[in-house]
Amino acid sequence: MPTEAEIDAALDAVIVAARSHRELLRSGERATERDVSRAYVALNNATVRYDDLLSEAYDEVTPWDLEYLEPEDQAGDDDGPQPQREVGTSGPALICVRQRRDYQVPEVRDLLRLGAQIRRKNWAEHDPDHAGVPVTNVGEAVYELVLAGDGSLASLDAYPELVPGNGVLLVNAIDRPLDPVGESPGEEDAPFRLLPADPLLYRLDEEIVDGDDDEIDDEFDEEEDDEQDGEFEGGGLVPESARS
Repeated sequence: MPTEAEIDAALDAVIVAARSHRELLRSGERATERDVSRAYVALNNATVRYDDLLSEAYDEVTPWDLEYLEPEDQAGDDDGPQPQREVGTSGPALICVRQRRDYQVPEVRDLLRLGAQIRRKNWAEHDPDHAGVPVTNVGEAVYELVLAGDGSLASLDAYPELVPGNGVLLVNAIDRPLDPVGESPGEEDAPFRLLPADPLLYRLDEEIVDGDDDEIDDEFDEEEDDEQDGEFEGGGLVPESARS
């Protein structure tokens, strides 16, 4: 029986493959027939994989009636598709680490006010003019909070103006490093897109589990066992899967 993490990873693979296929089509003449064919096969097979897992786990299917394609059936030439990259246990490697964590903002005005206070501290010495610029949106406020901390999302947990929710951390092997060139409008998430051949090496799901006050004692008794199993109830991390 597939785990929830395996099903989520399969869905992520469908999205990555669909975006890669779309990018190649949009690139026009810059994309070769072989590249488009490979992207088509990757999208098809990622969809089949996701469909199979849903069927096995829930006895449900997607609306897409597809069958697995052997890569050579659609490769377009004798070279065949490039195999998925593998990462060994020694030597150099290029990886991409992506993290998402959701937050509830109880009151936007409080967060903007806090962001303005932190901005004044962040920039007072280096750029007094910028230190006095008002913080006008949530994104600016969050940036100032991250800048004031250690640069990680975990530093945001110290502020009651942000209530942490669930999150996920993904580690992939990649072939090309990030290009810092600005994206076109509507393509702001391009730096987070990967190719079908960029394998997922590890996935950690961060699940916030809220317990009632009368359950705190019971949770405390079970905390030691949970930590040994890789789980921490009552607001913590729940590793769903590890891939290597």
